Amino acid sequence: MMSRSLYFARQPILDVNGHTYAYELLFRNSLTGTYACVDDDRSATAQVLVNTLNYVDLKSIIGDCYAFVNIDESILLDDMVLSIPKEQFVLELLETVIINEEVLQRVAMLKEMGYRFALDDIDCSKEYIQNFQPVFKYIDILKLDITLMDEEMLPRYLALFKQFDMKLLAEKVETQEEFDKYKAFGCDLFQGFFFAKPDIIENKRLDPEQILILNLISQLRQDADINKICQNFEQNAALTLQLLRFINSAAFSFKTSIKSIRQAIMLIGPEQLKSWLLLISYANPSSDIQDKVNPLLYLAQTRSNMMQTISKAFYKKSCNGAILDKAAFIGLLSLVDALFQMPIEPILKELNIDHEISSSLIDYSGDLGSILELICAVEIFDTKVIEKKLSLLKISHEEFSKAIEEAYEITESFASSLKNL
Repeated sequence: MMSRSLYFARQPILDVNGHTYAYELLFRNSLTGTYACVDDDRSATAQVLVNTLNYVDLKSIIGDCYAFVNIDESILLDDMVLSIPKEQFVLELLETVIINEEVLQRVAMLKEMGYRFALDDIDCSKEYIQNFQPVFKYIDILKLDITLMDEEMLPRYLALFKQFDMKLLAEKVETQEEFDKYKAFGCDLFQGFFFAKPDIIENKRLDPEQILILNLISQLRQDADINKICQNFEQNAALTLQLLRFINSAAFSFKTSIKSIRQAIMLIGPEQLKSWLLLISYANPSSDIQDKVNPLLYLAQTRSNMMQTISKAFYKKSCNGAILDKAAFIGLLSLVDALFQMPIEPILKELNIDHEISSSLIDYSGDLGSILELICAVEIFDTKVIEKKLSLLKISHEEFSKAIEEAYEITESFASSLKNL
């Protein structure tokens, strides 16, 4: 069995509607403690990549989406590439690949077999175009690195690209403005965390449903009377229906169906109810951020799951339900600024969040704050921060790999339950 000291992260790729189209899978090999990347030590990492794909339950990691994986000449020309499932994967040719006759014939053969290809980090330079143009006819997706784009020249290159039957993917999109701009340019897909980068409006006022949800969470934190909580739900039939549909989904395994909001509250308890109230907010944000619905919801759930699985690795035998509930809640709260498009401080104040949790969210203070910072580093695969935090938290690479994999599996199970609602 392969050592779990090899681990990975995934980064979402979205379509123009903000729905998840694919994930790019990024791999690291920590056996030597160097976090060697697939494209750093290609000959050594090729076998690691294949082992990883054979070891991990891909359905639990990517669901029904595609997975992008980086390959270079050594992987492309080796028969090990044939073990990568063509139904689920897009082979992403690195920008360092030199297109010669051997590479061109290999791509053509694999394309004929049904493999999909993407080109990575295109910068629209003359040298890049000259090198890769012979392979354009086999490419399904062209990835534009927007940090390298000459936007004045871009329309000229887009005219060239559109002669071929390929989708355009804008990568390193970090703001809504960049998303809107490259959507207008005609890009079909987008990679980057723009959906989690809120357009903060300092004086924005919450809408009534947001206020109701925040008040309910605040009441639950203060152990309010259950009659008062039920009354608040009964004042908003739409919110009550949404909650009942969530609770009756596959995410819970109750033997009997839920027939009242009181029964639901008694069965799931206040801690889980607080978390699900926040999740409902992510699933039903205000109309001005509809493009961000699915990825923001899934990112919030993933952070919540990672907070729990990594907390188990950190606290070990001293871990208990109270710690896990707090960890999960921090994960969900970490994106409320993106959800409500407001600074996080007034939201935490409105929720009457205690100092420890607030400090974890704002300053990454304390052990749970360090775990949250580690999770944020995983999302962008910042290996320096990952290495530093694992050392600080005294979490082994094996424990970390197992925790990440478990969190992704839980998130995909959650995503499947939503589709069945």
